[in-house]
Amino acid sequence: MLKQSSVLAAAVMLASQSMASGFKINEQAASGAGRAFAGSAAVAKDASVVFFNPAGMSRLERSQASFGFTYLNLDGEFSGERIDGAGMSSNLPKTAQTPFGEAGVYNDGGNFLDNKLIPFGYYVHKLDDKAAVGLGIFAPFGTSTNYDQGSLAGGFADETQLSAIDIQPTFSYQVTDTFSFGVGIDIVYAKGLLSKELDLVPLAGAYKAAQAGQQINPEDYRGYENKFEVSGDDIGYGWNFGLMWDVTPSTTLGFAYRSDVDFELEGKSKFEKSEGVVAYSASSNKIVPADTDAAQTELNALRTAIAGSPSTTPLNAAGQPATGKIEKQDSRVPLTGPRSATISVAHDFNDRLQLLAGATWTDWSSFKYFDVIATDEGVIDDIAGLGENYIGHIVEKWNDTVSYSVGAEYLLNEDWTLRTGYAFDESPVNSEHRTARVPDNDRQWLTAGATYTLNNHWSFDAGIAYLFIDKTKIDEYNYDLNDQQKGKDNLKGEYDVNALGLSFQMNYRL
Repeated sequence: MLKQSSVLAAAVMLASQSMASGFKINEQAASGAGRAFAGSAAVAKDASVVFFNPAGMSRLERSQASFGFTYLNLDGEFSGERIDGAGMSSNLPKTAQTPFGEAGVYNDGGNFLDNKLIPFGYYVHKLDDKAAVGLGIFAPFGTSTNYDQGSLAGGFADETQLSAIDIQPTFSYQVTDTFSFGVGIDIVYAKGLLSKELDLVPLAGAYKAAQAGQQINPEDYRGYENKFEVSGDDIGYGWNFGLMWDVTPSTTLGFAYRSDVDFELEGKSKFEKSEGVVAYSASSNKIVPADTDAAQTELNALRTAIAGSPSTTPLNAAGQPATGKIEKQDSRVPLTGPRSATISVAHDFNDRLQLLAGATWTDWSSFKYFDVIATDEGVIDDIAGLGENYIGHIVEKWNDTVSYSVGAEYLLNEDWTLRTGYAFDESPVNSEHRTARVPDNDRQWLTAGATYTLNNHWSFDAGIAYLFIDKTKIDEYNYDLNDQQKGKDNLKGEYDVNALGLSFQMNYRL
């Protein structure tokens, strides 16, 4: 088969789109958002404690429900340069001397981050003064990005969609007046899709093939010729637990742990245009059907001629007539949601002011590679040229991270509580392997929020968070299974990303 790893070096499906780094989502409660989630594992004020620390459920005075959403307004821009498989720059102008120039053909991708609405809901039922059960439904991670068609980044990343829903039943028990614990089970459904545009025939190669006598129109190969897409879904399982301890009457410590969750997103890999697919073979300087090994085709033609037949019909590796038809191929995408641990402290400075702080460690170093692997016979993994049934292999080698947050809440009166916070969120991305799907960097965010208590049953929370992130440089290549750079395809440039989050939550106490 034609060996061009740049054709299908599929990229990571989990671009950073939420306010958290990597592909985690922090937007699980409006009450926490207003203080940058500082101290969230050490406070129990509404049913969202199901997510942040189930140990706090038994500390709630009554059964209650909390539900709401976060709206993310996101803006992401890219500027830079693309190098194609022939080593030619997207900035190279078309002239008589360089007819393969593609300056002006590609766009910058537009705003590649989609705005998003993230819902959440929780319910806590008090069994008695010491025990409680709860249920949470929320999004633990996810993303939605989409570059404009024909973008500079399209050869590495086009569209990315990932959604996950976590259904978490929990139990909590108040062991003593100052100590409680909680445990939970995570049942997570994840569904994802990724695509990338394909430059199967670099324009310079098309001109070389035409100059060698092949009857083609090189202009037909300006820009991308096709698109690759893979999608799949799976259900994964995990667990979590939490502890909450009143060190003094005014100071509470909290600890919460979440296990990793493994997925095998199983689905289909496909070409958007599956008929008449061709690719350029540098070894023979020809454009051939994509299901044909050019060297094997020439050998078969020679053998046919020696046998006395004038036929030179291209044959694929199986000896069948090559058609350039690319069928769908079953594939899987191994994926792990990382484990994490949070420690929090909440201190009542006086009757009105509460000070909060916290830190969260996330095991991002477990995310070393992102792979798309064929699970049945087909052509796509052969075209990828990686071997061992791999369709895509992306080197990530992320690093463990620690995020920090501080915040405060002030009881203005019996109706209003005000809050504010600051957080520093460290990026897990190794700058050497930063990808167009995860142009992530360290981030800081400032937050503010409030709670309005309407009556003994109803209260409402609102929060706003603005994210600050430095401009991010990228220098992305394709790699083989030995993590060595493969091919000349390259994306080099700079990202500018901004984000604003608005959260709203309603709480009902039974």
